[in-house]
Amino acid sequence: MVSPEPANDARASTGAFARAGWLRLRFADAALEADFRRYHLAEFLPRMRKSLPVALALFLAFAMLDALSLPPLVRDGVLGLRLGGIVPVLALTWVALYVRSLREWLQWLVSASALASGLGIVGIIWVARVHAFGLPYEGIILATFFFYFLTGLRFVAASLCGWLVFLAYVAMELHVGLNGDTLLYNAFFLATANLIGCFGNHFLEQAVRQNFCSMVQLHRLAERDFVTGLLNRRAFSTRATGIWREALRDGRSIGIAMVDVDHFKHYNDHYGHAAGDVALQSVAHVIAEHARRPLDACARYGGEEFVVLWYDVDADHAMALAQRMCQAVQALGLPHVASPTAGVVSISVGLVCTAVHDAAQWDAALRAADQALYQAKQQGRNRVCAADPRTAAGG
Repeated sequence: MVSPEPANDARASTGAFARAGWLRLRFADAALEADFRRYHLAEFLPRMRKSLPVALALFLAFAMLDALSLPPLVRDGVLGLRLGGIVPVLALTWVALYVRSLREWLQWLVSASALASGLGIVGIIWVARVHAFGLPYEGIILATFFFYFLTGLRFVAASLCGWLVFLAYVAMELHVGLNGDTLLYNAFFLATANLIGCFGNHFLEQAVRQNFCSMVQLHRLAERDFVTGLLNRRAFSTRATGIWREALRDGRSIGIAMVDVDHFKHYNDHYGHAAGDVALQSVAHVIAEHARRPLDACARYGGEEFVVLWYDVDADHAMALAQRMCQAVQALGLPHVASPTAGVVSISVGLVCTAVHDAAQWDAALRAADQALYQAKQQGRNRVCAADPRTAAGG
């Protein structure tokens, strides 16, 4: 459906997001939320692709340090976890970032990889504790900040990874019997790192969502006519080309209606341009109500002229839609004393309905509808004239 108010749905969703409260990072509109997730992936995929090799390099550097400094009993277990567990998981995740078919699942895959890495670090500390070796626990804090700021994970996923690793670390230290005061301080610092990460990641995602809202609003404002809220001519051309190709692929027919407000120059001269804009908005609303399906489209084509595209309609259905649209505009009852046609605002419609056989056929179909509109004007206006479908096929 084409709304008669520009970017209204984006504003509504942005407002719903703002009213949802500080903690809920989600758009009320499911389609907008899905669009945001695709946007977020596109924005952060390059970061993921760069950060994972850095993580791999750091784990390999730590592995070299372990090999040089740890006693044999500890070294074997630590290297086994680093090189046999964490490094392969990170490497496979990095490869997955380049597989297009997996992109829908990347948040899950990266979350699982981050969690596995964090739990692997807990395992490394456990190996050291079992052999009474004082391996520093600060590696978990480094991993925690990595979860929140370098993986491209959204707030919920990053928080789950961070706090699950925190719980695993505390449980491990309790199991091996770490001194209570030491555990208290370690747990406090790790919890603080998670809190910092949560706040920072939340602010980051909130900023990304607000930027996305601004981008959506600017995009929709750019493709909409300022007065009527319908698509502008350029945006309609882009939309119509896509719909036409879909009809070509699926073997569907297309109905095209060129619409003109009768004697609109006289209306502006008599009532003024402000009243003319109001009249155009009313007509646009009626037109939009008659092009509500997902693959229908309508636009202000220029001045007082509009265009409507109906997907998968036959000639009778297209004629019925055009006639109802014409009747609905007249039923608005907008006075037009300067009109010699109806005494109220009315429209003339040129219609063509054609099977789609060729991508280049679109221009011929548009010309045929425009010629039919000329005929409607010649025959007295406030009516629908249909073109011969053969003219729309370029014949």
